Amino acid sequence: MKKLGYLLFALFFNISRIFSVNSRKVVLYNGQYKGLSGNLLEIKNEIEARRNDVKICYFEKNVMFSRNKENRLKGFFLFFILCPFHMATAEQVFLNDNFLPLKYCFPSKKAQFIQLWHGAGAFKRFGLSTERDRKVKGRVEKANRRITHLFVTSKQVIPYYEWAFAIPRRKIYATGVPVTDIYFDEDRIAAGKRNFYKEYPNLEGRKFVLITPTIRQSEKENAEILSHFPFERMFKILGDRWIFLIKMHPKMQNIKMPVNEYCINVTNYQQITDLFFVSEFLITDYSSTVVEYALLNKPILLYAYDLIRYDRGFYRDYREYPAGQIVETEEELLAAIRHPEDDAAKRQEFLKLHYDFFDDRSCERVLRVLEETRKNI
Repeated sequence: MKKLGYLLFALFFNISRIFSVNSRKVVLYNGQYKGLSGNLLEIKNEIEARRNDVKICYFEKNVMFSRNKENRLKGFFLFFILCPFHMATAEQVFLNDNFLPLKYCFPSKKAQFIQLWHGAGAFKRFGLSTERDRKVKGRVEKANRRITHLFVTSKQVIPYYEWAFAIPRRKIYATGVPVTDIYFDEDRIAAGKRNFYKEYPNLEGRKFVLITPTIRQSEKENAEILSHFPFERMFKILGDRWIFLIKMHPKMQNIKMPVNEYCINVTNYQQITDLFFVSEFLITDYSSTVVEYALLNKPILLYAYDLIRYDRGFYRDYREYPAGQIVETEEELLAAIRHPEDDAAKRQEFLKLHYDFFDDRSCERVLRVLEETRKNI
């Protein structure tokens, strides 16, 4: 059924090639999150700041494939007619996830198909590094042949992205990724904090622990994740001013949350960077959120209660390059909260592996590369 959908998308895409590429059109395709955020939002803002003649077309997978029956017809029109038309006639198409219909599409040589991905660095394995289904792997490899540019955070992670996307190194650019520009802009950080308190005005004056567990292979494992957190005991250690902000992986929408006054479900909060900025420290497991959070120079606890069983794997030994203190049991977690150890030297090693640049100019570098390679077409 999926293949039929890919073929239908490609049919309208290839038909739309009868129209010429519009140098003033840019497409953003969000295949990962609800709402415009992260790399796509930052590149959009940068393009609009530089050009007043550009038309930006935004498409979101979650909207086009809504479970709401009333929106299905609209979603069908958007995905199978409007989206392929604009993708086929845009000079630049920015993606934040793999897009399998591209396997059957034949873009113009004048077009740039740009993969920004939705994570920074290379922590846990992703993409083809973990794919076991040969058919899916083949589709991803063929779809990614259409990608003209893949942007990453450092030269050291290029081999991992080459493996994860089956994209040759000559198409991978270590410029930094757009979203990290925010971390070096104090005004943007302050704005992020204000946005959070607009959403949660009753939380002014509280202190926050951000919890960001990543997805596991089975539904049973996912359903059990939060049961490994002794929230009541953690709260007693930290005190009444503290709140746990729980942001689950986007694909885990129906996880049962703790019901109490000190745990808040922020899974659907659109801008995760706002949560990074307001929190005092992060508790995660194998989530790539550590790669961005480490830029803030705040404590990180890596709660790896199922490290032996975790099946995704890592590009480097989990214990060798930690972004923070590793704990594996509830008692170790409680002890770390009671007496935190913040190893700044280890965090700096982690950052040097994942980043070549520590500034607010990644968007600028990305657009410069795109402009320079366009001249060579």
